[in-house]
Amino acid sequence: MDDFANRGSAWSDFALALLITLAGATIAWFLATGLPPIGIDDAAITRSYADNLARGLGYVYNAGGERVEGSTAFLWVAILTAVYKMTAAPEVPILVLCGAMAVLAVFATLRYARFAAERLDLREDFAIACLTVFLLANPGYFFWSVWSMMELVLWSMTMLWLLYGLTVQAEARTPKRGAGLIVFVAALALPLVRPEGIAVTLGLLALAVLLAPPIWKSVVPAMVGAVASFVAVTAFRLWYFGQPFPNTFYAKVSSDRMQDLTDGLKYLAGFVQSMPLAEVFVGLWIAAAVWALLGLGSRRAGAAALILGGASVAGMLAVYAVLGGDHFVLWRFYQPIAPILPVAAALGLAWAAGLLATPGTRRAVLWLPTLVGLGAVTLVGWLHYYQSRFDILKEFVLVERGIEFGTYLNGLEPRPSVGTGPAGGIALAYEGPILDLLGLNWTEMAHANPVKVGMRNHASFDKGVFWSHQPEVLTIFNRPCGEDGGITLWASNDDAFDGLFSDARFRDAYQPVTFHQGDQCWPAFAEPSWLDSVSGDGVEPLEWSQLQVLN
Repeated sequence: MDDFANRGSAWSDFALALLITLAGATIAWFLATGLPPIGIDDAAITRSYADNLARGLGYVYNAGGERVEGSTAFLWVAILTAVYKMTAAPEVPILVLCGAMAVLAVFATLRYARFAAERLDLREDFAIACLTVFLLANPGYFFWSVWSMMELVLWSMTMLWLLYGLTVQAEARTPKRGAGLIVFVAALALPLVRPEGIAVTLGLLALAVLLAPPIWKSVVPAMVGAVASFVAVTAFRLWYFGQPFPNTFYAKVSSDRMQDLTDGLKYLAGFVQSMPLAEVFVGLWIAAAVWALLGLGSRRAGAAALILGGASVAGMLAVYAVLGGDHFVLWRFYQPIAPILPVAAALGLAWAAGLLATPGTRRAVLWLPTLVGLGAVTLVGWLHYYQSRFDILKEFVLVERGIEFGTYLNGLEPRPSVGTGPAGGIALAYEGPILDLLGLNWTEMAHANPVKVGMRNHASFDKGVFWSHQPEVLTIFNRPCGEDGGITLWASNDDAFDGLFSDARFRDAYQPVTFHQGDQCWPAFAEPSWLDSVSGDGVEPLEWSQLQVLN
């Protein structure tokens, strides 16, 4: 394309992006001691919607159930629906698709970094080499982008291409056909990926016009497209679901805005303080943006690139600070900007290398200390990820146990209505009615308590709604059966369900039970009337004395 003819070869950058993604995904798999190709539990929820849509059942969590949008990523559901229409075994195609998008996200980052280095008259090869190491030092990005099967990779890829296209035009101070097309497509897509995409898109587009007013003729159509895209998907939600935002928003985000901001700032502080080198990367972006702003009056080359890059980082940090963050490992909400986060550091190292590269300086003087430092960065990043492996793996275990338990329940008669916390894996397998007790896939539960108190993003459980719909079985399949054949609960389970298991009414209405199949055992609670009527192997009613609650 005419817009992207900077000195580095696009094909070599694409090849490097492919190698980085393959290596990064492999490292993420290896350091986590193996990741099964099934995605995490939240991704399984999205897949269940795509499966139902592909089968013509509508945008529903349960076949025959209410219309509810329990997946935040509208466009990702549409893409996965197409995959499900093509195959009944979509896991490998989804992983390949995620991998391809991760390649494009890394490719956009490399092109942006190379372009910025060229405009700043820095050593491109040095900057790209440093950036490559920084990317490989963060296996968490490749876990979230490839192995999780979440929409994160689509979000990351689209935003990074928007940034790159705007940077090319803002630096040239003139509309560019190829860059303009990329900006337009990205602007259309981002509000469909996640609702907050409209804020990110309009913010970057407006900033680009402020930095380079002559490009307004190219940017205005992208703004109109982004607004039209957002209005269209909102109108569809109002028509189809009866609410303007995904149900996940109402299930996760508290109506107490001060609480959201407090939680979000804690989330941001935890990221900056605990993610390896995050404070350095963010600090360098602030310094680069300030330097660029000071040079705007003289139209300093590279200033627009740095300001747009810094704004992308700051914008994403701010958006999720306002929305309250979440509880997932490795700061999931901030992973989409992980590729761009170390770019300022890579450019800074290239600048320092240029200062030190006097005519008589040997290359080893530059490369050797850099390699030692980058090696230390890589080791720290890998160790941080390795220490998080148990929290990573448990997300996959939820899917595995949910699928196993759901498959088992299909063999019982009558099939019970099931209340559950982890709502992804079980939905991929169980053909009976499921009630998501945390509200992500249940409108009434999500709206019952607008002010959320408890575990972040999982505090929508309401006892009144529970008792009005009283499932025949309440599962805790994510917990193992007790060694003595009883049930062991942690106090956190009771806290998540507002003390339900300790409630006298619950103990009158339900009976502890374990379900067995082979060496598998799943604890639960069941209505006595259903237990009296059920036929099938492995159903073992227990006494309440066989329940143990641990702190």
